[in-house]
Amino acid sequence: MRSISVDWSKAKEKPDKKQAVEGRFLLDLRSKIDDLEQKLKQREQKIEKLSKELNDTKEKLLEKEKSLTEKTQELSTTKSEIDAIKEEKINIEAEIDNLKSNKSSLEQNLEADNEKIREFESKLEELEPQVGNLKEDYEQKERELEGVKKDLQQTISDKYIEIESLKNELTDQINVKENQIIEAKNELEAKNKEIEAIELKIKSLEDYIEESKGAPQVIEGIKELMSHKGFLSDKELEDLIDKHRE
Repeated sequence: MRSISVDWSKAKEKPDKKQAVEGRFLLDLRSKIDDLEQKLKQREQKIEKLSKELNDTKEKLLEKEKSLTEKTQELSTTKSEIDAIKEEKINIEAEIDNLKSNKSSLEQNLEADNEKIREFESKLEELEPQVGNLKEDYEQKERELEGVKKDLQQTISDKYIEIESLKNELTDQINVKENQIIEAKNELEAKNKEIEAIELKIKSLEDYIEESKGAPQVIEGIKELMSHKGFLSDKELEDLIDKHRE
């Protein structure tokens, strides 16, 4: 390949001065410039990619640091819990030692309790027949009580029916008495009216006696009729008066 004939020293000394350059040189220069631009673009993309990866790496690093901090705190908490468990273990071991030291006393107490249990069981065996008898007596009393309850319920039912019957009879009697009272009241009112009528007749007779000489005969006639009939009609009174006026 032919080299490009460019006098770079002259171009540097006189940058404004033109030089004769072949077209191939320009094309070659253009190709190199494009190649450089392409490489520059690729490098920029690579740098951008590396920058993004770096940011991602930083974020992951921060997350790792955060996780490490949390793990450290958890480790500290776990260590505190382990210390507490160790302390509790020491207390439990001390309590176990204390229980072991009291084991003999507890065994003695247990033996005494077992002896009491055996005594209670023996007494229970003795009391079982009595319990059976008491149970039978209770069941018998319960049956008797049930019979008494049934009899009492029947008696109450009979008394209730009897009371209802008496109530009905009394109601009928009251109705009859009320009717009798109404009839007596009506009769009394009728008698009062008769008495008022008789009083009017007597008043008429008194007036007549003052005016008539035949009054004694009229009175005798009235007495005679009253003794026979028990009452005196207006017509009979008028007939007596007319008779003794003649």
